[in-house]
Amino acid sequence: MAKCNVGVKNRWTYSLGGIGRDMAYKLFNSQILIFIMLTRNVSIEMLAVIGTIMMSCKVFDALNDPIMGIIIENTRTKFGKFKPWILIGVLTNSIVLVLMFSSNLEGWPFVVFFGIMYVVWSMTYTMNDIGYWSMLPALSSDSKERNKNTSLANLCAAMGGGTTLFIAPLLTVGKLGFTGSVATNYSILTIIICAFFIGCQLLTILGVKEDSNLLPKNAIKKKNKGIKKLFSALKNNDQLRWVAICMLIYNLANSIIGCMMTMYIYMQFKYDGGPAGTFNLLFGLMGSAALILYPIISRKLNRKAMFTIAAGSAVFGYLCFFFTGIAWPMSFYVLAGWGVFISFGQSLFQNILTISIANTVEYNEWKTGERDEGILFSLKPLMSKFADALEIGVITIVYGALGINTVTNKISELENAVRVGEITKLEKNQLIETMLDGVRNSSTLTWMRACMALIPVVLIIIAYIISRRKFTIDEKQYDIMLIDIAAKKKSDLEKLERDEEII
Repeated sequence: MAKCNVGVKNRWTYSLGGIGRDMAYKLFNSQILIFIMLTRNVSIEMLAVIGTIMMSCKVFDALNDPIMGIIIENTRTKFGKFKPWILIGVLTNSIVLVLMFSSNLEGWPFVVFFGIMYVVWSMTYTMNDIGYWSMLPALSSDSKERNKNTSLANLCAAMGGGTTLFIAPLLTVGKLGFTGSVATNYSILTIIICAFFIGCQLLTILGVKEDSNLLPKNAIKKKNKGIKKLFSALKNNDQLRWVAICMLIYNLANSIIGCMMTMYIYMQFKYDGGPAGTFNLLFGLMGSAALILYPIISRKLNRKAMFTIAAGSAVFGYLCFFFTGIAWPMSFYVLAGWGVFISFGQSLFQNILTISIANTVEYNEWKTGERDEGILFSLKPLMSKFADALEIGVITIVYGALGINTVTNKISELENAVRVGEITKLEKNQLIETMLDGVRNSSTLTWMRACMALIPVVLIIIAYIISRRKFTIDEKQYDIMLIDIAAKKKSDLEKLERDEEII
């Protein structure tokens, strides 16, 4: 009974910790470019430099992830190997976030400041990110427990990220804004979210108890591991390689619509946080529903069948989203309806991939005798950040090619006029809507919608083909691995006892 209570406590304190951290991550990852374009006058050259900075930092961050994983593997403290880095990461990253969204710099000085702070943000978030997700396999090796832990952790992460995507438009551009200035609103919102970030992560740090049975008994005696350990894991663990590739492709598909949708809705429907926040709320709720239903679905269907349902739902939603305004009239509620299919499919697919990479820990132990959670799980955020780098490149090219920055420069001029008191918020909104009417009557938004929908369709199909053909760790194979691992541990223990008796 006590063990069960520890498992339940771990599940909830670990998972709830993800709410605040994903609120902060989504604030930065999905809102920073919107924040810049709505509050700064950005030339095409500046946009290109900002995009290059973001891509370069994402690649650097991705390459830094395995190194952080190795550092975690070699961390030995009375608080464990994960918690110290979770704490250091959340505190330093929160400071960086507040500074980033509070700057009053303009032009090229802002671009330089942005580049420096982006690097620091990447480094501090990596500490927290790798520490947090590397802890997941150490909670339990039981297949059913792992499904529950992963589903709840992803659900809470989705809730946190979804909350930010819902409230950010409402509290910055919408009628519920703290002030009439979008820049000031973002600064206040950042402080609030960082407080949640710290509080939620403290819940995980203070509440989770690692399962010592899943940690190597001779961990302290092990020699420090170098970068060769990562390449060795990739070389010996074919399932890890394929899951990582699939994650890269699918994360890119997921991120494009998330980062472009708010800007699209501002321009297609109304420059107000209401419609954008509503879409993001529905999108997030359906994603959460997929995660809630996952344990039920997993009892009825095998993983390959769930991959098919997930990919099919997302592709259907994307295609219908693209044809809205072409095959049938443009409507916000119709568009939101297609978003439901997209979100359900993406969340289900993402949850299966998370479980798949968790299963490679046992696969690695089965083949090599070593778990290496920190190293193996560092590939999850690594692939996510590689995908983010590619996504930034795609978005920068799309915005530059379609002249989106020209539109947002006019908006930022009016926003700054409100901030210094030259015009009222009502006058600003009227002028912006008049300008956007001209954009809505052009082909700009049709091309923007095509990029948001058709690129992900191609990527999802590729990821689905990989998962069907290359993933071999199904439910049956996983149970066989656990039996073999347990038998080997028993055999090693018996040998050790015999050796001690001889001595």
